[in-house]
Amino acid sequence: MKVYRGYMRIVARNIGLLCMYIGIAVGIALISQAGMEEQASGGFAALRQPVAVIDREGGFLGKALTGYVEQEQKLVRIKDEEQAIQDELFYRNVSCVIIVPEGAEEAFREGRAALEIIQVPGSAAEYYMDARINSFLNQIRVYCAGGFSMEEACERALALAQSEPSVTLLDVNGNKGERPAYNLFFQCLPYGLMGGLIMCLSTVILEFKKKEIERRVHCSPVPLWVQNLAAIGCFLTVGSAVWAVCMAVQAIQYAGGIFTSPNAVYYILNSLVCMATAMSLAYLAGMMAKHAGTLNGISNVITLGLCFLGGVFVPIEMLNGGTKKVSVFLPTYWYSKINGILGDFAQLNSELLRTVWQGLFIQILFSAACFGVTMAVVRARVRE
Repeated sequence: MKVYRGYMRIVARNIGLLCMYIGIAVGIALISQAGMEEQASGGFAALRQPVAVIDREGGFLGKALTGYVEQEQKLVRIKDEEQAIQDELFYRNVSCVIIVPEGAEEAFREGRAALEIIQVPGSAAEYYMDARINSFLNQIRVYCAGGFSMEEACERALALAQSEPSVTLLDVNGNKGERPAYNLFFQCLPYGLMGGLIMCLSTVILEFKKKEIERRVHCSPVPLWVQNLAAIGCFLTVGSAVWAVCMAVQAIQYAGGIFTSPNAVYYILNSLVCMATAMSLAYLAGMMAKHAGTLNGISNVITLGLCFLGGVFVPIEMLNGGTKKVSVFLPTYWYSKINGILGDFAQLNSELLRTVWQGLFIQILFSAACFGVTMAVVRARVRE
Protein backbone atom coordinates (compact mmCIF):
# COMPACT_ATOMS: atom_id res chain seq x y z
CA MET A 1 0.00 0.00 0.00
CA LYS A 2 2.90 2.35 0.70
CA VAL A 3 4.30 1.77 -2.77
CA TYR A 4 0.89 2.52 -4.25
CA ARG A 5 0.65 5.74 -2.26
CA GLY A 6 4.12 6.69 -3.46
CA TYR A 7 3.04 6.24 -7.07
CA MET A 8 -0.10 8.30 -6.52
CA ARG A 9 1.82 11.15 -4.85
CA ILE A 10 4.03 11.48 -7.92
CA VAL A 11 0.94 11.41 -10.13
CA ALA A 12 -0.63 14.17 -8.03
CA ARG A 13 2.39 16.40 -8.64
CA ASN A 14 1.93 16.00 -12.41
CA ILE A 15 -1.84 16.21 -12.55
CA GLY A 16 -1.54 19.66 -14.17
CA LEU A 17 0.09 18.22 -17.31
CA LEU A 18 -2.64 15.60 -17.54
CA CYS A 19 -5.38 18.21 -17.27
CA MET A 20 -3.62 20.40 -19.84
CA TYR A 21 -3.59 17.67 -22.52
CA ILE A 22 -7.18 16.68 -21.83
CA GLY A 23 -8.18 20.34 -21.98
CA ILE A 24 -6.39 20.81 -25.31
CA ALA A 25 -8.16 17.80 -26.82
CA VAL A 26 -11.55 19.00 -25.58
CA GLY A 27 -10.80 22.53 -26.81
CA ILE A 28 -9.86 21.29 -30.30
CA ALA A 29 -13.10 19.31 -30.48
CA LEU A 30 -15.25 22.26 -29.36
CA ILE A 31 -13.56 24.75 -31.70
CA SER A 32 -13.84 22.36 -34.65
CA GLN A 33 -17.49 21.71 -33.84
CA ALA A 34 -18.23 25.44 -33.64
CA GLY A 35 -16.62 25.98 -37.04
CA MET A 36 -18.61 23.13 -38.58
CA GLU A 37 -21.88 24.43 -37.12
CA GLU A 38 -21.20 27.93 -38.44
CA GLN A 39 -20.44 26.53 -41.88
CA ALA A 40 -23.54 24.34 -41.82
CA SER A 41 -25.82 27.18 -40.68
CA GLY A 42 -24.86 29.21 -43.73
CA GLY A 43 -25.82 26.38 -46.04
CA PHE A 44 -24.39 25.88 -49.51
CA ALA A 45 -23.86 28.98 -51.63
CA ALA A 46 -22.37 29.06 -55.12
CA LEU A 47 -19.27 31.18 -55.61
CA ARG A 48 -20.10 34.70 -56.82
CA GLN A 49 -17.42 36.36 -58.95
CA PRO A 50 -17.23 40.07 -59.92
CA VAL A 51 -18.11 40.02 -63.64
CA ALA A 52 -18.61 42.84 -66.14
CA VAL A 53 -20.81 42.59 -69.25
CA ILE A 54 -20.26 45.01 -72.16
CA ASP A 55 -23.22 44.77 -74.54
CA ARG A 56 -22.28 46.42 -77.84
CA GLU A 57 -25.17 44.90 -79.76
CA GLY A 58 -28.10 45.62 -77.44
CA GLY A 59 -29.96 42.47 -78.50
CA PHE A 60 -31.72 39.69 -76.63
CA LEU A 61 -28.53 37.67 -76.10
CA GLY A 62 -26.69 40.57 -74.46
CA LYS A 63 -29.65 41.39 -72.20
CA ALA A 64 -29.99 37.72 -71.21
CA LEU A 65 -26.29 37.47 -70.33
CA THR A 66 -26.51 40.69 -68.29
CA GLY A 67 -29.54 39.37 -66.41
CA TYR A 68 -27.87 36.00 -65.83
CA VAL A 69 -24.65 37.56 -64.49
CA GLU A 70 -26.63 39.92 -62.25
CA GLN A 71 -28.54 36.96 -60.89
CA GLU A 72 -25.71 34.44 -60.50
CA GLN A 73 -22.59 36.61 -60.05
CA LYS A 74 -21.66 40.15 -58.96
CA LEU A 75 -22.41 42.43 -61.89
CA VAL A 76 -19.84 45.25 -62.17
CA ARG A 77 -20.25 48.26 -64.47
CA ILE A 78 -17.07 49.38 -66.26
CA LYS A 79 -16.22 51.62 -69.20
CA ASP A 80 -16.10 50.13 -72.68
CA GLU A 81 -12.47 51.11 -73.19
CA GLU A 82 -9.49 48.81 -73.66
CA GLN A 83 -7.37 50.56 -71.03
CA ALA A 84 -10.23 50.57 -68.51
CA ILE A 85 -10.82 46.86 -69.04
CA GLN A 86 -7.14 46.05 -68.53
CA ASP A 87 -6.97 48.17 -65.38
CA GLU A 88 -10.04 46.56 -63.85
CA LEU A 89 -8.64 43.08 -64.48
CA PHE A 90 -5.16 44.02 -63.25
CA TYR A 91 -6.46 45.36 -59.93
CA ARG A 92 -8.83 42.38 -59.65
CA ASN A 93 -11.91 44.62 -59.51
CA VAL A 94 -13.40 42.13 -61.95
CA SER A 95 -12.40 38.55 -62.65
CA CYS A 96 -14.13 38.30 -66.02
CA VAL A 97 -15.28 40.69 -68.76
CA ILE A 98 -17.91 39.42 -71.23
CA ILE A 99 -18.14 41.42 -74.45
CA VAL A 100 -21.17 40.97 -76.71
CA PRO A 101 -20.04 42.41 -80.08
CA GLU A 102 -22.17 43.49 -83.03
CA GLY A 103 -23.64 40.49 -84.84
CA ALA A 104 -23.36 38.23 -81.80
CA GLU A 105 -26.87 36.78 -82.14
CA GLU A 106 -26.36 35.87 -85.81
CA ALA A 107 -23.02 34.24 -85.02
CA PHE A 108 -24.64 32.39 -82.13
CA ARG A 109 -27.39 30.99 -84.38
CA GLU A 110 -24.80 29.83 -86.91
CA GLY A 111 -22.79 28.06 -84.20
CA ARG A 112 -19.81 30.39 -84.40
CA ALA A 113 -18.05 32.11 -81.47
CA ALA A 114 -20.44 34.86 -80.46
CA LEU A 115 -18.80 36.32 -77.35
CA GLU A 116 -15.43 37.73 -76.41
CA ILE A 117 -14.46 36.75 -72.88
CA ILE A 118 -11.45 38.34 -71.18
CA GLN A 119 -10.29 36.81 -67.88
CA VAL A 120 -7.30 36.58 -65.57
CA PRO A 121 -5.41 33.66 -67.18
CA GLY A 122 -4.62 30.54 -65.18
CA SER A 123 -6.94 31.34 -62.27
CA ALA A 124 -9.57 29.05 -60.79
CA ALA A 125 -12.18 31.70 -61.57
CA GLU A 126 -11.36 31.35 -65.29
CA TYR A 127 -12.43 27.69 -65.41
CA TYR A 128 -15.39 28.33 -63.14
CA MET A 129 -16.77 31.20 -65.25
CA ASP A 130 -16.18 29.34 -68.51
CA ALA A 131 -18.25 26.44 -67.20
CA ARG A 132 -21.08 28.70 -65.96
CA ILE A 133 -21.30 30.80 -69.13
CA ASN A 134 -21.12 27.77 -71.44
CA SER A 135 -23.86 26.08 -69.43
CA PHE A 136 -26.15 29.11 -69.84
CA LEU A 137 -25.41 29.43 -73.56
CA ASN A 138 -26.08 25.71 -74.07
CA GLN A 139 -29.51 26.13 -72.48
CA ILE A 140 -30.29 28.91 -74.98
CA ARG A 141 -29.07 26.68 -77.85
CA VAL A 142 -31.37 23.87 -76.72
CA TYR A 143 -34.40 26.14 -76.71
CA CYS A 144 -33.46 27.58 -80.10
CA ALA A 145 -33.10 24.06 -81.49
CA GLY A 146 -36.56 23.31 -80.10
CA GLY A 147 -38.11 25.98 -82.32
CA PHE A 148 -38.21 28.93 -79.93
CA SER A 149 -37.21 32.40 -81.06
CA MET A 150 -34.10 34.05 -79.62
CA GLU A 151 -36.22 36.20 -77.32
CA GLU A 152 -38.21 33.23 -75.98
CA ALA A 153 -35.08 31.06 -75.64
CA CYS A 154 -33.34 33.75 -73.57
CA GLU A 155 -36.38 34.23 -71.33
CA ARG A 156 -36.77 30.51 -70.70
CA ALA A 157 -33.04 30.04 -70.03
CA LEU A 158 -33.17 32.88 -67.46
CA ALA A 159 -36.24 31.36 -65.81
CA LEU A 160 -34.51 27.97 -65.65
CA ALA A 161 -31.44 29.55 -64.01
CA GLN A 162 -33.67 31.05 -61.31
CA SER A 163 -35.14 27.70 -60.30
CA GLU A 164 -33.64 26.12 -57.18
CA PRO A 165 -33.65 22.33 -56.77
CA SER A 166 -34.91 20.74 -53.58
CA VAL A 167 -32.31 18.49 -51.93
CA THR A 168 -33.23 15.92 -49.29
CA LEU A 169 -30.64 13.74 -47.55
CA LEU A 170 -31.68 10.09 -47.43
CA ASP A 171 -31.48 8.62 -43.96
CA VAL A 172 -30.08 5.29 -45.15
CA ASN A 173 -27.68 4.89 -42.22
CA GLY A 174 -29.90 6.07 -39.39
CA ASN A 175 -27.95 9.29 -38.76
CA LYS A 176 -29.80 11.61 -41.22
CA GLY A 177 -26.68 11.92 -43.38
CA GLU A 178 -24.62 13.68 -40.70
CA ARG A 179 -22.14 12.62 -38.04
CA PRO A 180 -23.28 13.36 -34.48
CA ALA A 181 -21.43 16.19 -32.73
CA TYR A 182 -19.95 13.94 -30.04
CA ASN A 183 -18.20 11.89 -32.72
CA LEU A 184 -15.76 14.78 -33.23
CA PHE A 185 -15.01 14.75 -29.48
CA PHE A 186 -13.99 11.10 -29.68
CA GLN A 187 -11.96 11.82 -32.82
CA CYS A 188 -9.71 14.13 -30.77
CA LEU A 189 -9.69 11.94 -27.66
CA PRO A 190 -6.49 9.95 -28.47
CA TYR A 191 -4.38 13.12 -28.33
CA GLY A 192 -5.59 13.93 -24.83
CA LEU A 193 -5.26 10.36 -23.55
CA MET A 194 -1.84 9.68 -25.04
CA GLY A 195 -0.29 13.07 -24.38
CA GLY A 196 -1.67 13.32 -20.85
CA LEU A 197 -1.07 9.75 -19.68
CA ILE A 198 2.42 9.52 -21.17
CA MET A 199 3.56 12.76 -19.52
CA CYS A 200 1.89 11.89 -16.22
CA LEU A 201 2.49 8.15 -15.81
CA SER A 202 5.92 8.06 -17.43
CA THR A 203 7.12 10.54 -14.83
CA VAL A 204 6.21 7.99 -12.14
CA ILE A 205 8.34 5.33 -13.84
CA LEU A 206 11.12 7.87 -14.29
CA GLU A 207 11.15 8.69 -10.57
CA PHE A 208 11.27 5.05 -9.49
CA LYS A 209 14.14 4.42 -11.94
CA LYS A 210 16.44 6.68 -9.96
CA LYS A 211 19.30 4.67 -8.48
CA GLU A 212 18.74 5.60 -4.84
CA ILE A 213 15.00 4.90 -4.98
CA GLU A 214 15.46 1.72 -6.99
CA ARG A 215 17.98 0.38 -4.43
CA ARG A 216 15.73 1.21 -1.50
CA VAL A 217 12.81 -0.56 -3.15
CA HIS A 218 14.93 -3.66 -3.82
CA CYS A 219 16.10 -3.70 -0.22
CA SER A 220 12.60 -3.30 1.19
CA PRO A 221 10.63 -6.29 2.55
CA VAL A 222 7.90 -5.65 0.00
CA PRO A 223 7.90 -8.49 -2.58
CA LEU A 224 8.52 -7.63 -6.21
CA TRP A 225 5.09 -8.86 -7.29
CA VAL A 226 3.47 -6.49 -4.78
CA GLN A 227 5.49 -3.60 -6.19
CA ASN A 228 4.41 -4.48 -9.73
CA LEU A 229 0.82 -4.83 -8.54
CA ALA A 230 1.02 -1.36 -7.00
CA ALA A 231 2.30 0.09 -10.28
CA ILE A 232 -0.48 -1.62 -12.23
CA GLY A 233 -3.02 -0.35 -9.70
CA CYS A 234 -1.72 3.19 -10.06
CA PHE A 235 -1.92 3.03 -13.85
CA LEU A 236 -5.44 1.60 -13.79
CA THR A 237 -6.61 4.16 -11.22
CA VAL A 238 -5.32 7.13 -13.19
CA GLY A 239 -6.45 5.75 -16.55
CA SER A 240 -9.93 4.94 -15.27
CA ALA A 241 -10.27 8.35 -13.64
CA VAL A 242 -9.23 10.14 -16.84
CA TRP A 243 -11.58 8.01 -18.93
CA ALA A 244 -14.48 8.67 -16.54
CA VAL A 245 -13.83 12.42 -16.64
CA CYS A 246 -13.80 12.38 -20.46
CA MET A 247 -17.08 10.44 -20.54
CA ALA A 248 -18.64 12.89 -18.11
CA VAL A 249 -17.45 15.89 -20.13
CA GLN A 250 -18.89 14.59 -23.40
CA ALA A 251 -22.15 13.60 -21.71
CA ILE A 252 -22.57 17.11 -20.28
CA GLN A 253 -21.43 18.92 -23.42
CA TYR A 254 -23.55 16.92 -25.86
CA ALA A 255 -26.66 16.28 -23.74
CA GLY A 256 -25.96 12.62 -23.12
CA GLY A 257 -23.41 12.14 -25.89
CA ILE A 258 -22.68 8.55 -26.79
CA PHE A 259 -25.10 7.31 -24.14
CA THR A 260 -27.90 8.31 -26.50
CA SER A 261 -26.31 6.45 -29.42
CA PRO A 262 -27.23 2.89 -30.45
CA ASN A 263 -23.47 2.29 -30.84
CA ALA A 264 -22.64 3.39 -27.29
CA VAL A 265 -21.05 0.02 -26.43
CA TYR A 266 -18.59 0.28 -29.33
CA TYR A 267 -17.73 3.88 -28.50
CA ILE A 268 -16.95 2.80 -24.94
CA LEU A 269 -14.89 -0.20 -26.05
CA ASN A 270 -12.94 1.87 -28.56
CA SER A 271 -12.11 4.55 -25.99
CA LEU A 272 -11.15 1.95 -23.35
CA VAL A 273 -8.79 0.20 -25.77
CA CYS A 274 -7.30 3.57 -26.70
CA MET A 275 -6.74 4.25 -23.00
CA ALA A 276 -4.99 0.87 -22.63
CA THR A 277 -2.78 1.74 -25.61
CA ALA A 278 -1.91 5.08 -24.03
CA MET A 279 -0.97 3.41 -20.73
CA SER A 280 1.24 0.83 -22.44
CA LEU A 281 3.00 3.60 -24.37
CA ALA A 282 3.40 5.56 -21.12
CA TYR A 283 5.06 2.55 -19.47
CA LEU A 284 7.38 2.06 -22.45
CA ALA A 285 8.27 5.77 -22.67
CA GLY A 286 9.04 5.88 -18.95
CA MET A 287 11.42 2.93 -19.24
CA MET A 288 13.14 4.32 -22.35
CA ALA A 289 13.60 7.91 -21.14
CA LYS A 290 16.77 8.91 -19.28
CA HIS A 291 15.48 12.12 -17.74
CA ALA A 292 12.53 14.55 -17.87
CA GLY A 293 13.83 16.43 -20.91
CA THR A 294 14.12 13.23 -22.93
CA LEU A 295 10.66 12.17 -21.79
CA ASN A 296 9.14 15.38 -23.11
CA GLY A 297 10.64 14.80 -26.56
CA ILE A 298 9.58 11.14 -26.62
CA SER A 299 6.04 12.08 -25.59
CA ASN A 300 5.68 14.69 -28.34
CA VAL A 301 7.05 12.39 -31.03
CA ILE A 302 4.80 9.49 -30.03
CA THR A 303 1.65 11.53 -29.47
CA LEU A 304 1.85 13.84 -32.48
CA GLY A 305 3.24 11.14 -34.77
CA LEU A 306 0.47 8.67 -33.98
CA CYS A 307 -2.22 11.34 -34.19
CA PHE A 308 -1.11 12.74 -37.54
CA LEU A 309 -0.37 9.38 -39.18
CA GLY A 310 -3.37 7.65 -37.62
CA GLY A 311 -6.08 9.97 -38.89
CA VAL A 312 -6.80 11.85 -35.66
CA PHE A 313 -5.82 15.31 -36.91
CA VAL A 314 -5.92 14.54 -40.63
CA PRO A 315 -8.88 12.48 -41.97
CA ILE A 316 -7.94 8.99 -43.10
CA GLU A 317 -9.42 9.69 -46.53
CA MET A 318 -6.83 12.45 -47.09
CA LEU A 319 -3.80 10.23 -46.40
CA ASN A 320 -1.89 9.14 -49.50
CA GLY A 321 -1.24 5.55 -50.40
CA GLY A 322 2.27 5.35 -48.94
CA THR A 323 1.20 6.86 -45.63
CA LYS A 324 -1.77 4.50 -45.37
CA LYS A 325 0.52 1.48 -45.80
CA VAL A 326 2.36 2.60 -42.68
CA SER A 327 -0.70 3.82 -40.80
CA VAL A 328 -2.48 0.45 -40.86
CA PHE A 329 0.07 -0.78 -38.31
CA LEU A 330 -0.75 2.06 -35.89
CA PRO A 331 -3.47 1.83 -33.21
CA THR A 332 -4.69 5.37 -33.90
CA TYR A 333 -5.50 4.41 -37.50
CA TRP A 334 -7.86 1.69 -36.36
CA TYR A 335 -9.26 3.89 -33.60
CA SER A 336 -10.08 6.59 -36.19
CA LYS A 337 -11.47 4.04 -38.62
CA ILE A 338 -13.82 2.63 -35.97
CA ASN A 339 -14.81 6.13 -34.86
CA GLY A 340 -15.59 7.06 -38.46
CA ILE A 341 -17.76 3.96 -38.92
CA LEU A 342 -19.66 4.70 -35.70
CA GLY A 343 -20.19 8.28 -36.82
CA ASP A 344 -21.36 7.40 -40.34
CA PHE A 345 -23.58 4.44 -39.49
CA ALA A 346 -26.14 4.30 -36.70
CA GLN A 347 -26.89 0.70 -37.70
CA LEU A 348 -23.96 -1.65 -38.22
CA ASN A 349 -24.24 -4.63 -40.52
CA SER A 350 -22.13 -7.78 -40.22
CA GLU A 351 -19.34 -6.44 -42.45
CA LEU A 352 -19.01 -3.21 -40.46
CA LEU A 353 -19.08 -5.11 -37.17
CA ARG A 354 -16.28 -7.33 -38.46
CA THR A 355 -14.19 -4.23 -39.22
CA VAL A 356 -14.92 -2.77 -35.77
CA TRP A 357 -13.87 -5.92 -33.93
CA GLN A 358 -10.82 -6.27 -36.15
CA GLY A 359 -9.77 -2.71 -35.26
CA LEU A 360 -10.26 -3.34 -31.54
CA PHE A 361 -8.25 -6.56 -31.73
CA ILE A 362 -5.36 -4.84 -33.56
CA GLN A 363 -5.25 -2.08 -30.93
CA ILE A 364 -5.12 -4.68 -28.17
CA LEU A 365 -2.30 -6.50 -29.97
CA PHE A 366 -0.38 -3.22 -30.24
CA SER A 367 -0.79 -2.62 -26.50
CA ALA A 368 0.39 -6.14 -25.77
CA ALA A 369 3.41 -5.67 -28.04
CA CYS A 370 4.34 -2.43 -26.26
CA PHE A 371 4.02 -4.18 -22.91
CA GLY A 372 6.21 -7.03 -24.12
CA VAL A 373 8.91 -4.63 -25.32
CA THR A 374 8.74 -2.83 -21.98
CA MET A 375 9.20 -6.11 -20.09
CA ALA A 376 12.26 -6.84 -22.22
CA VAL A 377 13.69 -3.43 -21.32
CA VAL A 378 12.96 -4.03 -17.63
CA ARG A 379 14.71 -7.42 -17.76
CA ALA A 380 17.71 -5.85 -19.42
CA ARG A 381 17.87 -3.22 -16.67
CA VAL A 382 17.69 -5.89 -13.97
CA ARG A 383 20.64 -7.74 -15.53
CA GLU A 384 22.66 -4.54 -15.50
